[in-house]
Amino acid sequence: MREQLQTYYADKKIFRRIVIVIIVILIITFLLNGEKIWTNIPQTHTLTFAGEVMPTEGKYALNIERFDREVALLEVNPAQFIIIYKRWNLIMPTIEKDLKKAGLPDDFKYIAIIESALRDNVVSSAGAAGLWQLMSGTAQRYGLIVNEFVDERYDVAKSSAAAISHLKGLSTMFDKPTLVAAAYNRGANGLQKSIDSQYTNNFYDLRLNTETSRYVFRLLAMKYVREHKYDFFDKNTLGDMYRPLVTKDLSVKNIPDIADRARKNGFGYYEIKKLNPRIKGNTLPEGKWNIEVIKTEK
Repeated sequence: MREQLQTYYADKKIFRRIVIVIIVILIITFLLNGEKIWTNIPQTHTLTFAGEVMPTEGKYALNIERFDREVALLEVNPAQFIIIYKRWNLIMPTIEKDLKKAGLPDDFKYIAIIESALRDNVVSSAGAAGLWQLMSGTAQRYGLIVNEFVDERYDVAKSSAAAISHLKGLSTMFDKPTLVAAAYNRGANGLQKSIDSQYTNNFYDLRLNTETSRYVFRLLAMKYVREHKYDFFDKNTLGDMYRPLVTKDLSVKNIPDIADRARKNGFGYYEIKKLNPRIKGNTLPEGKWNIEVIKTEK
């Protein structure tokens, strides 16, 4: 019996060693052939968000580590950045145009990225939804429909218009882009209380809750990786951006069964639900609705 146990444990040790060797080989192979990771960022590089420079001298030296941490977290999940890169042309032109029209900094577009990774159908545990992760109350305050049939927080154009109106309002309350971004995350009242109690309106001096404290650094990291993407990925790894679909709108009054209507008119049910994520179920009540579908040549 003793000899059998010794043989068993000896075989087990050999098996573990084999597994460890295989894992090491796979890691080395990935590092040699996979994405470029752990890129060194020169500490002399000036980082800005909407023209506001991230300070790094003296008491702000810790900002370098706070920024590096967020870049490292992006590097750990390269697949998410690749999807963001590919979806860029589907969503960003609309956001960039609306920000310019509103007179807001272009860098505010990175808020949508870190909120949702450019996914229009995401919902948080707190109930924030869509591309900009708007709460239902905020969405309705800016004119979006949120009810049992339709949730326009999932509509890219309408949710972007609402979020940008919200940012414009925050910009009248806070005089620095970093504070506007922090207020978007935490809420204006919560941020103002911190400013008042800590006697500073400099984001980099404020002691905030963990999520808001990281928020601006996440924006800075996403901006940096996006603008220096080929320092992190080679072109073959990133591939091509998705091309925007050519679509058209169909005007309807009500649809008791969307799946049945799609079938009868030659549309795919997946197509309808994917292009119109604001529609929550399989019906639309009486009203005036536009349904987006892929435009086909006849």
